[in-house]
Amino acid sequence: MRVFVTGVAGQLGHDVVNELRGRGHEAIGSDLLPWPDRVALDITGAEEVSRVISELRPDAIVHCAAWTAVDAAEEPENREKVRAINADGTANVARAAAEAGAKLVYLSTDYVFDGSGTAPWRPDCADFAPLNYYGETKLAGERVVRAATQRHFIVRIAWVFGLNGKNFVRTMLRLGRERGSVRVVNDQIGTPTYTCDLARLLVDMLETERYGTYHATNEGGYISWAEFAREIFRQAGLDAEVVPVTTAEYGLSRAARPFNSRLDKSKLAERGFEPLPDWRDALARYLRETGESA
Repeated sequence: MRVFVTGVAGQLGHDVVNELRGRGHEAIGSDLLPWPDRVALDITGAEEVSRVISELRPDAIVHCAAWTAVDAAEEPENREKVRAINADGTANVARAAAEAGAKLVYLSTDYVFDGSGTAPWRPDCADFAPLNYYGETKLAGERVVRAATQRHFIVRIAWVFGLNGKNFVRTMLRLGRERGSVRVVNDQIGTPTYTCDLARLLVDMLETERYGTYHATNEGGYISWAEFAREIFRQAGLDAEVVPVTTAEYGLSRAARPFNSRLDKSKLAERGFEPLPDWRDALARYLRETGESA
């Protein structure tokens, strides 16, 4: 299978390419900047996207490219660019996928929901009410994917960490060493997603035609960011204190975050997909890979 992967400079795109190649598939990656092993592509250019994908003739596309700086997305001067990437750029990729007859995986987010209540959000729930502009544009991306092609997998994820790039785990380790005490919110609840595990699932999906909308994070129960930070310090053997605070007390974020990011992942097993491992196990493997384990 020939698979085109957008956004390979990011955490997930990097791991998807490695997973594909490790399983004998041909993976072609793209990002904004040219590189010897990737295609230079600006997804906001409709004609460019159509030309590149028609020339490559992929069997499937994994669309990882996105604007993910949630707070910066709230800045008025960034909004046009955020929409151009997350909504219009996704539309360009989805239409080109349809024209090429390619399967499409679109990565979405828990931020399409308003985070109310305590019940886990089901993948087929349509009670969308994003709290921030990033969530609005990712929801717009979902809608254009559904409109463009039936051969799609929309996969909502949350609390992502991976080997390639910045993430919460790296930030906590740095702050824990620098300060010895870190304030972390304890009223936002969800589950982490390790990109190496997610990449395996996405390739599993591509090898089927079980299209639809799914939720995918690691297993192991729902936790707060503060609980995640404590486990990071414990597994890393770092003597640092986590000071739990409310979102209001933390008070530094420009974009509103959902309090309830619990995602119901039961549809994965129902459709024959292997769920992701426990998040504690994922964290342990990540720390070993990065040389940070105790």
